[in-house]
Amino acid sequence: MSDSTSNLATLELVSIQYEITRSLNANTDFRSLCRKYMETCIRRLSVKAAYLYIPRKLAGDLFTTEEVVCNDWGRISMPSITACNPEQVSAINLFFKQIFRTQPTDYVVSKQIIHQNTFYHIFAFSNQAIFVLERTDKSLPPQVINAITPAVKDLFYACRSSLQHTQMVNEVERRKQAEHQLTYIAFHDELTGLPNRTRLINELNQQIEQCSSNAFSGALIYIDLDGFRDINDSLGHHVGDDLLCQVAQRLQLICKQHEILGRFSGDEFVILCPSQLNLKIYIDEFLRQINQCFTTNYLIDKRSIDVNASIGVTYFSANSSDAYTVFMQGDLAMSKAKAATGTCAVFYQQDMEKQTRRRYLLDTDMRKALTQNDFFMVAQPQVDDNGHIIGAELLIRWNHSELGNIAPTEFIGIAEKTGFIIPLGEWIFEQACLCIKYLQALSLTKPITLAINLSAKQFYQADLIERITAIINKHQITVCNIELELTESAMLEDVDLAVDKITALKKIGFEVSIDDFGTGYSSLSYLKHLPVDKIKIDRSFVTLIDKRDDSRAIVEATMLIARTFNLDLIAEGVETEAEVNTLKALGCKAFQGYFYYKPISINDFFLLVTEQYTLK
Repeated sequence: MSDSTSNLATLELVSIQYEITRSLNANTDFRSLCRKYMETCIRRLSVKAAYLYIPRKLAGDLFTTEEVVCNDWGRISMPSITACNPEQVSAINLFFKQIFRTQPTDYVVSKQIIHQNTFYHIFAFSNQAIFVLERTDKSLPPQVINAITPAVKDLFYACRSSLQHTQMVNEVERRKQAEHQLTYIAFHDELTGLPNRTRLINELNQQIEQCSSNAFSGALIYIDLDGFRDINDSLGHHVGDDLLCQVAQRLQLICKQHEILGRFSGDEFVILCPSQLNLKIYIDEFLRQINQCFTTNYLIDKRSIDVNASIGVTYFSANSSDAYTVFMQGDLAMSKAKAATGTCAVFYQQDMEKQTRRRYLLDTDMRKALTQNDFFMVAQPQVDDNGHIIGAELLIRWNHSELGNIAPTEFIGIAEKTGFIIPLGEWIFEQACLCIKYLQALSLTKPITLAINLSAKQFYQADLIERITAIINKHQITVCNIELELTESAMLEDVDLAVDKITALKKIGFEVSIDDFGTGYSSLSYLKHLPVDKIKIDRSFVTLIDKRDDSRAIVEATMLIARTFNLDLIAEGVETEAEVNTLKALGCKAFQGYFYYKPISINDFFLLVTEQYTLK
């Protein structure tokens, strides 16, 4: 070969090496880099195809399922569709296995394998990457192999950097998506997709701050679905969930871009309305549209469901202290609307502020009252048809250090809502145990039963039996003379669980009675499943029973039920002699009410009992 020919060949090799290396072009996208590199190799080296193998442990999830050629390696090909699979050639596969077992090095190992008149030029960079060139006519000259080997090494380094960059970008993107998802979950309701309580509170605080920059105020609309618990209990939670979603959809349709609709809790929705020039007119029209959302029945599982809502409305401005206060005002107004029939809206009034402050005060002071012995028990005796005492209902009272006596109807509701009813209920049970212990020490000739109310939250505690057993063991008493009163609605929250709970309580020795019987919605259908001992006729049916035919009919039916199921019966709220005579004429033999006794101190009750149960 002449010098000029040799020089030209050298220049050609340099040109090939330079162009192949330049094809990398500092491209950070792994696939684009590989395609450019392979295209250059195919064009300049006259090869049929090129293949790049990368261990999956290095590439992660970068390869598609079609590109994964085995459990350990992924492959990118050029052209992408080829009939050849070099890794399936036994000699190449054996070389792959040898390379995979080698320790990492900093140099490129090259090898040529001939299979069925096809030349495979293999470049392996330790166990981190393998590059294969496929040629059909003849093999690449040694000088070309030597010239492109440094370029192949550059490919391996570029691939490693590109993979690291891609993985870093993917990781950042995954973290962004995860953060976005977590943020969405934190501020949205899972069922309806609406903003949740946290988001609503944040939005309202922002709107209150915005009010300070102008003279306008906004409004909060608090919506509660009436009778939602009954729908859940009777038709199933899936129906309740579908109903909530449909209500959310209807309300969303009437909310324009400025109103914010959210699900505050359970069956409660809140709409935040921004400041408006004509806020009163705007709110009146908006309430009309909300009412229309409940004028048409909801269709769920081919079942038409009629739903009404109680709506509370309150305005907020720069003078509003914070979002929690505004929500409390809306909740209070909504509670007032509950007393009406049908979908109704009540606006928060200034005179409700005292009720709100009092509610906060009582909620806070109840916890202190329990440790300071501000709570005490009274007893309302129960008598038989001869007027002899047969027992008593123990009732809690609260003598507030500043406000005086607080009615149970006021603080019990707050305790139920805040969950304080749990420790309060345990305290009541312990007081009943102390009373029973005193009575049992008297060795009375006639058993006296003490009844206490058991709240729904306390009744459905998972460890209820363990808690009360610990108190019983502490005082070393028998509980056969303690009667636990449960409201009908409480037992119907979960009938199967209620049956198990009542059965367990009766095994300990308690008697169980249904308080306020007849005020629920399905007394007859479930009574046969509940292993109770007694029915208490609600005072709403006893009042004026001598003058109202409908009350008389209900009491007669209740007494028939009691006889049918072999249950004891007592009428509560008896206040007049006419009511007593009517009840006796119907066959009632046990009574509780002001006609006989008002609630009296525990000591006075003990005195009555020790006088052999004789009425004075």
